[in-house]
Amino acid sequence: MIARVCIVVYEKEGTMKEQMRNKKIRWNIAKAITCVFQALDGSKLNVSKTRAYNSAMEKLAALYQLNQKQVWILCLTCKTFFESGNGCEMRDFASITGVSVMTIMDWRQEAERLLDLGLFEQIKSDNVFRPAEDFCDSLYQNTAFVPRLECEADEIEFLNKIAERCAAYREDGLPLSSIVRELSRYESKHKTLAMIRRAASEIENPEYRFFLYHVANACLERGSARLNQTLAKFYDGGKLYAAAKELLEEKHALFKKGLLEFAIKGSLFSAKLTLSEKGRKLVFGENAFLFEDSTEDSIDTEHWIQANAIQKKKLFYSDPVRKEINRLKDTLQEETFQNIRRRLKENGLPAGVTVLLYGAPGTGKTESVLQLARETGRSVIPVDISKAKSAWFGESEKRVKEIFTSYQNACEAAEKKGAPVPILLFNEADALISKRRELSSGNCIQTENAMQNILLEELEKLRGILIATTNLICNLDGAFERRFLFKIQFEPLRPEMRAAVWMEKLAWLDEPSAIELAHRYDLSGGQIDNVVRKMTMTEVISGKRPALAEIHDLCKCEKLENPRAARRVGFCI
Repeated sequence: MIARVCIVVYEKEGTMKEQMRNKKIRWNIAKAITCVFQALDGSKLNVSKTRAYNSAMEKLAALYQLNQKQVWILCLTCKTFFESGNGCEMRDFASITGVSVMTIMDWRQEAERLLDLGLFEQIKSDNVFRPAEDFCDSLYQNTAFVPRLECEADEIEFLNKIAERCAAYREDGLPLSSIVRELSRYESKHKTLAMIRRAASEIENPEYRFFLYHVANACLERGSARLNQTLAKFYDGGKLYAAAKELLEEKHALFKKGLLEFAIKGSLFSAKLTLSEKGRKLVFGENAFLFEDSTEDSIDTEHWIQANAIQKKKLFYSDPVRKEINRLKDTLQEETFQNIRRRLKENGLPAGVTVLLYGAPGTGKTESVLQLARETGRSVIPVDISKAKSAWFGESEKRVKEIFTSYQNACEAAEKKGAPVPILLFNEADALISKRRELSSGNCIQTENAMQNILLEELEKLRGILIATTNLICNLDGAFERRFLFKIQFEPLRPEMRAAVWMEKLAWLDEPSAIELAHRYDLSGGQIDNVVRKMTMTEVISGKRPALAEIHDLCKCEKLENPRAARRVGFCI
């Protein structure tokens, strides 16, 4: 359909160009080129300006709209190519004319002008020029040269051709500047395509346009473009890594314009690029809806705890803890959360919410996270810290980085759907947030310190919600303390709170019995849960409800009494 539109709109222009292309020249172009070549051969550029030379120069300059140096370069290149089949580079021009290369350094710019006009093309390296195929055809036929204006079937074919031509130019060894120039010539031949008009109006730099075309073509084939492979189509060495850094930090012009985004964030070798919604509309126009974003498909939700799967539980807190939990719950309500993020960002402050829940085991830290998630409609992404550690040097740091990269992708996918961002849960995070030790302690310590440094960096730039729990607050590294916005201490249950828990768990238990259990046994909420579970097992086995005496026995077994009070389970440094 697009091709037909192009044909109709440019039918008149195409007819005129075809007439010019078929126009016979009354004088012999090849003889004029030969005349100029012979005058230049061995002349040291002190040309004998005979009548034949002057006539040939005037005719060639007028026919192709060239200056003197451009006519010389044209004649030297054409004569060499038609006699030997080889192109010319600067040293060939110098050798034929009998001068040093340094004498004709400014010819390079003139040769590039012939490239822009479509008279020349480059091969093998940045310095080798030869007559373009269309130009050669005009010489064979002794007709006027007019670059062909091609119109591909549609934008899709154009994107495929751009990718193929770029790969061929790289194989020929052309540097980036020459690749961009050759692709610009090809693009100009297809300027009738609506996609090219849209891209040119939005992106002035042709290098960035061609990079966008490559990403678009990869998205058509695979849904996304591998960062390292796409960069390798354009850059080498230092330029490749400089471009990669810009892209990974989202400081590249295409990111700033909102045309690209990450399908998968990661390193140079793991990250994948895709077109943003704006980028899809720019490239594909009204057909953009056919190319949906694939970011969400790359997110593994198998181990997520979904909000609607969390069972409601009543939790018991002291008044200070309840106040802080309620403040946190209000913060995580979606509308409030978005308003807070917006205000923090406007003030140049970190926009994420980081929370540290600390206290003795069994005081309800983990369950509090789940209930907060349920009440605010958020999924929980639990982090298995043991899996983040590896015996291989450098692998642990990579895994910690990947945890945050994956979480960032999950947040972006949720925001696009208008859903609340999930909670990243570091449960029992003692190993990651404990005090850093001297590097002289060994490689393991060096790895742990590196993991902690990455965690500190990620907490600074977090855009979502991270909650960590720990039992060993006395071993917390000071650098982490200020990184957590909320720090909530979970205290052991007081007797009246334990009595309320007993009555909540055992609806048939009378108040005096609950008070007795609460005062005799200093159990945490988690330990009371264990007792209730064992009572349920006993009831299933025996077929009758346990008596109060049996409950006392279960409580005695639950509480580990250690006569050596100075000894502790775990340690603090």
